[in-house]
Amino acid sequence: MDAVTADQPGPEQDAREELAEFHAGYTAPWLAWAVYQRDPALVAELLEPLDVQSLRALAVVLASQIPRPRTRPDDGVVDEIAVRRAADGDVGPLTRAERAAAVRLMHRRGASWTEIETTLRVSGATISRLVGLKTERKAG
Repeated sequence: MDAVTADQPGPEQDAREELAEFHAGYTAPWLAWAVYQRDPALVAELLEPLDVQSLRALAVVLASQIPRPRTRPDDGVVDEIAVRRAADGDVGPLTRAERAAAVRLMHRRGASWTEIETTLRVSGATISRLVGLKTERKAG
């Protein structure tokens, strides 16, 4: 199945949704219980009968149950264009390194701490740590 047909409604989509609903209501809660109880035998018992399709559905269900991440996962690359856009007020998803670079860029440009806090949704303590200042915030 290609990426185009994966999102189209139909019997396959219905089957995937039913599979995800099953795993959300049964497998995921039991798997979470087994992990928190540190019970590798139960983890193995729950995962062993699952085929690739079921494992994928379970992975999506589990990923959907964690809180929405505030940052993109760090891939080791700093997108300088994303950093400049964020510093200009067009903030999209950023990695921690990109957000830090945007804080430093805004600071170098003379932005007030309030502007940086509001634009990038970071705390004054974070700004202080990133720009190396231990003094009072700049008024703004």
